[in-house]
Amino acid sequence: MVHSGTIHGQYAHPIVEVQVRITDALAQLLSRRSETHAVVPPAYVRRHLVEHAAAGGVLDERILTLHFLPYVDAPRLRGLAPTLRTSAGAQLWQAWRQTAHAWRWNSPTANLDSLAFSLAAYVPGWSEPISGTTKSSSTMVWLTRWARRPRQFGEILTRCPGGVSALSALMLNGRLVAVTGGYDGTVRVWDLTTGAAASVALTGHTGRVGAVAAVVRPDGRPVAVTGDSDGTVRVWDLVAGTAVGKPFTGHTGGVLAAATAVLPDGRLVAVIGGFDGIVRVWDLVAGTAVGEPLTGGTGGVSALAAVVLPDGRTVVVTGSSDGTVRVWDLVTGLAVGEPLTGHTGGVWAVAAVVLPNGRLAAVTGCEDGAVRMWDLTASTAVGEPFTGHTGDVGAVATVVLPDGRLIAVTGGFDRTVRVWNMRTGVPVGEPFTGHTRGVWAVAAAVLSDGRPVAVSGSSDGEVRVWDLTTTAAVGEPFNGHTGHVHATVTTVLSDGRSIAVTGGSDGSVRVWDLDTGTAVGEPFTGHTLSVFAVAAAVLSDGRSVAVTGGSDGTVRVWDLDTGTAVGEPFTGHTGGVLTVATAMLSDGRPVAVTGDSDGTVRVWDLDTGTAVGEPFTGHTGGVLAVATAVLSDGRLVAVTGDSDGTVRIWDLTTTAAVGEPLIGHPGVSAVATAVLPDGRPIAVTGDTEGAVRMWDLDTGTAVDEPFTGHTGGVFAVATAVLPDGRPVAVTSSSDGTVRMWDLVTHAPLTHPLELPDAVSGIGVADGLSGPWFVFAGVGVACVRLNVFALQSRV
Repeated sequence: MVHSGTIHGQYAHPIVEVQVRITDALAQLLSRRSETHAVVPPAYVRRHLVEHAAAGGVLDERILTLHFLPYVDAPRLRGLAPTLRTSAGAQLWQAWRQTAHAWRWNSPTANLDSLAFSLAAYVPGWSEPISGTTKSSSTMVWLTRWARRPRQFGEILTRCPGGVSALSALMLNGRLVAVTGGYDGTVRVWDLTTGAAASVALTGHTGRVGAVAAVVRPDGRPVAVTGDSDGTVRVWDLVAGTAVGKPFTGHTGGVLAAATAVLPDGRLVAVIGGFDGIVRVWDLVAGTAVGEPLTGGTGGVSALAAVVLPDGRTVVVTGSSDGTVRVWDLVTGLAVGEPLTGHTGGVWAVAAVVLPNGRLAAVTGCEDGAVRMWDLTASTAVGEPFTGHTGDVGAVATVVLPDGRLIAVTGGFDRTVRVWNMRTGVPVGEPFTGHTRGVWAVAAAVLSDGRPVAVSGSSDGEVRVWDLTTTAAVGEPFNGHTGHVHATVTTVLSDGRSIAVTGGSDGSVRVWDLDTGTAVGEPFTGHTLSVFAVAAAVLSDGRSVAVTGGSDGTVRVWDLDTGTAVGEPFTGHTGGVLTVATAMLSDGRPVAVTGDSDGTVRVWDLDTGTAVGEPFTGHTGGVLAVATAVLSDGRLVAVTGDSDGTVRIWDLTTTAAVGEPLIGHPGVSAVATAVLPDGRPIAVTGDTEGAVRMWDLDTGTAVDEPFTGHTGGVFAVATAVLPDGRPVAVTSSSDGTVRMWDLVTHAPLTHPLELPDAVSGIGVADGLSGPWFVFAGVGVACVRLNVFALQSRV
């Protein structure tokens, strides 16, 4: 039996007693395990055991074990609150919450792999293999050796293809939901408790959905008002999942702002701001325009919020691309007071709130990174700007905490979500991190259990939920890059230690011991902007070096044993250096091949620090990827891919193009090379829409059809050889998955590894039992393959 059959010595209620007994009976089925592998629990147990346990007050660590969690029905469990009595149980629960968005009913082994990654990332002292779970670990394919990542405050609710550009929250059928607008033109509805989709995707927009406002109409129908980049405004019935009436038209520019309001006569209206500088008001019941458009600003309307004043007037506060904040009376259509000035750039976010003293305030976010509060009654700024964001502030929301504090929540281009005390102007806790791209949408809401939360949407496609009542984070402080890690490579130091070298958005280059995951020495500093590319090489004098390229346009070389720069930076690129590869010429010279955002490819002699020949030109887009290979005739070549979708091959000895460009991608974002068992040199490329292709480098032709499976752009590609001789490619995508492909059969070798965040760079190192993979993104992690489990699946 799992439980003693009592709660605190006595049953609290006959119904509770029944639920405990049901829980005990169902839990017995979890212990039926084979000597060689885990037995899948019955479907009823997977779906309903946690519900019975919660109803009996015994949903605790005796139910929520590492053995059972991979099988659980995630949406049902996410809506429940367990009673955890041990730190180990709490840690496992927190790690599961970080991974639950990726749970797959039909792939418990994939769930276990993802959960093990989160445990390694956020639980102090955790390491692979899984302690006491030999049966489970024998079925795992992706074994996390270590993961070093920033602490996580919130959790991923879901991932939307194409990125999230707008969101709103409301109650739907008694459940709090988020309504999101995407870069792909879709509108989606998500249950904020379970993380499940609450309706089908709503389609009809032909451009990016830049504005969303959700509200319940007087007839009880919950609707969402959405505007897109082509100027169209649509209304959606969120229960039926259908459009309501015809689109509202009239804007000649994209719609970036929407809000709903109730006029003094009781009419529910939508207030829409366009980048044509016009604010339009629409009756949401009649579907007709209300009054004349509001005009008078000199810039596009990029943000707005509506609020009812204590005197009953309904006003809208608008932010403009010209940096001004304006207030309009929605009944008279007249401006209220003078425009508010002070921002030094466009105002991208506005929230309005009535303060406890009855005065109307607005909180605005600007492209200058500042957040300002305004007293709209007095038409003056309140205090000094809130500073902390290092990029555009794209979203603002306000909410009252249980202790009565009025706070503002902001999202920025710096990928952070920040919380501010509106009375004092000081930050509340640490910034929330986890998004890998800019945060352009934020909403604040209160869950059914009374907890206030912030919901954020980002161009990385993720919708995240942050608990505003706690500053407790999952995991330990991260002693590493202070920003996103863009690139990684593996190599060996002179003392034999295998290491990973990483470059980040903080401009630093760091070295990690592959065995322990600890930092080696101090970071290398010198780049003044993000480091987007890292490669390893050996100089003619035997020194192991890292070659890095940054958005500052420089290429730098670092001695990995001494931690010092080698020579002066290489200069000549007119754009940011986005990719680097190294090779050895036929005369023994080590070289670096670099590509930049202006489309040029350059070759550098690493011994002398000088350019080799003239730059390679021909790319019409930024060069995002480069790799080197040897053709069957012995020629050393570079393979480069650009943002316009072209793959080109260059002879590094003659500096001439080899053959015609390879066409087939919409945009090439990653390249790696390999040699097939029959001796053919090939390139594996990933594109911005998620496809992976193979190319025969001798013939310049595509090999078979693209590999498909990723639902987001492919960020990184690496190739490796398994112990049985099979060549494989490993790819990562903005969809948060890492996939492995057999380069001979062109089939996936195993389930994808679902990660908390997208991987931007992949490094490969040889291990005794197979390759190790280093993942760079939000932090750094080392994952190895369980070759035995992999072989049993093929």
